[in-house]
Amino acid sequence: MTKIKTSIKSLLFELILAASIAYLFSLFAQDFWTWLAIILVLLLIWHHYMEWRLLKTLQPKNETIKPLTQFETLSPTLTYYNNQARREKMKSLRLLSRLNRNVQFLSEAIMVCGEKGDILWSNQHAQQLFDFYWHKKVEKNIFTIIFYPEFKTYFQKQHYKRPLVILTNNQRYIEITVNLYSAKTYLILARDVTQFISLLSIRQTFLTNLNHELRTPLTVLQGYIELLEFENANELQQKALHAIKEQTQRMTKLLQQLSLLVKIETADNKQHHPVNMSAIILSLQKNTALLKTEQQRIEFNIEPDLYVLGEETQLQSAVANLIYNAIKHSGEHSHIQISWKMNQATNQTTNKTTANTPHAIFSVTDNGIGIAPQHLPHLTERFYRVGPARSHTTGGSGLGLAIVKHALQQHNTRLNIESQENKGSCFWFVLGVVEQNKTQSPA
Repeated sequence: MTKIKTSIKSLLFELILAASIAYLFSLFAQDFWTWLAIILVLLLIWHHYMEWRLLKTLQPKNETIKPLTQFETLSPTLTYYNNQARREKMKSLRLLSRLNRNVQFLSEAIMVCGEKGDILWSNQHAQQLFDFYWHKKVEKNIFTIIFYPEFKTYFQKQHYKRPLVILTNNQRYIEITVNLYSAKTYLILARDVTQFISLLSIRQTFLTNLNHELRTPLTVLQGYIELLEFENANELQQKALHAIKEQTQRMTKLLQQLSLLVKIETADNKQHHPVNMSAIILSLQKNTALLKTEQQRIEFNIEPDLYVLGEETQLQSAVANLIYNAIKHSGEHSHIQISWKMNQATNQTTNKTTANTPHAIFSVTDNGIGIAPQHLPHLTERFYRVGPARSHTTGGSGLGLAIVKHALQQHNTRLNIESQENKGSCFWFVLGVVEQNKTQSPA
């Protein structure tokens, strides 16, 4: 706005000056309008020259201003900006050309199609993965290439929260993700996940076989240990029997946790139903009284009859592991607070599925010994332990928080961990709350 006012003032000043000079010259020869026209033409020539000098200064020495139209010859500024726009356009076109060439060789299959499935663009890997040939002059439809009914249903529902995995006729698993590219076009990404699914299957089979093969000898060992405990044994033998019994119990618990982890990983959201989360937490209150030490103080702050959509066994495992971990690892004189309450502040949630729905927060907070910062990112990894001394004292297996993590992932949420050494820890997560008749028994 200031620049416009300054330009108007300069124009008025130049017009007044030109009119004054024309009036002065008209007193001696010719009329006023002739002199005014001559002076205005001279002013235009002077402005044109000054404009050319300025653009010559701004323009690099190795570049010249080339007018492409007759109108551009009258204005060097217009020529300068038009040339600059052309250079930027050429840079963008070259960048798009390089990008197009690079996309052709990406490891993922990429296709762009219309709302009716007409393929508008495809890279080479997509053509190899689905065994077809595409050219921009030849019409191809996505449903004639990916002809499986589940894909057509997935494409038409227009809600793409999760990718679709299909089993092809040649026994390969293909993961397909559809994203809205523009108003009427869709971007389809696909990749071959056969090897990944095969590795998952091998791992689950191994864990299942391990659990099955070790359970029988452990049961036999436990039976013989119980028989030997009644025999007259000296102090050394009793110490050996106690160590064997302790290790077999630890191994049995480890197998149970591995079995539970496999079940959670292979579960799906189809098993979810309304669950009284408040009743699950309160059912664990009696057990905490048996596990805690005399110096520990445990406080429950549970809002009654809050229901969530989930799987009861998984939720109970997640809550129990968090509570029992706090009792075992927070320290002898700690104060543990267990809370399950509606969250009024919607901006505190980190769960996308509960951002626009009522939700509650479960938290286990203690003022115990805390956890060092370098351990926090690894706590939910399988068999990870903060330190050998703490693991030896508490007898943990390193699977508890891994079970919590995968159980919460099945409920579209995540575990949040906050901790400071010698100040305490807080483990919390968010779950969406559903309405349920209070008189109905919990599922």
